[in-house]
Amino acid sequence: MSDPALRRRNRRGLLKGEQIHALARDIKLGKRGWVDKRDWLEQRHSCSCLTLVMACIIYWQAKEINRVIQEHLPDDSSIDISLIQHVSPISWDNVILYGDYILNWEKVKLS
Repeated sequence: MSDPALRRRNRRGLLKGEQIHALARDIKLGKRGWVDKRDWLEQRHSCSCLTLVMACIIYWQAKEINRVIQEHLPDDSSIDISLIQHVSPISWDNVILYGDYILNWEKVKLS
């Protein structure tokens, strides 16, 4: 671990792992710290659902980051594009995990 570049890469990987685990705790456990299913199959289904919800949040965040970049570049020279490497889609501060969601049924396409 005497190589500074290797240390930086390992640190970035650890931070991403910590972000993923924090997201999982907030979604599944609600910061309570326990799993409420006793049956192994129910735990497995619960974990699969958790993985799906996490993937949806990360995908949506990545699309939003891309949308913001596309809307502001190349027109806006005040944005430093080199800072994008410090933005992570594994963030959920702008996502309401627990709350009321109101859908506009007129905009929902039923197949």
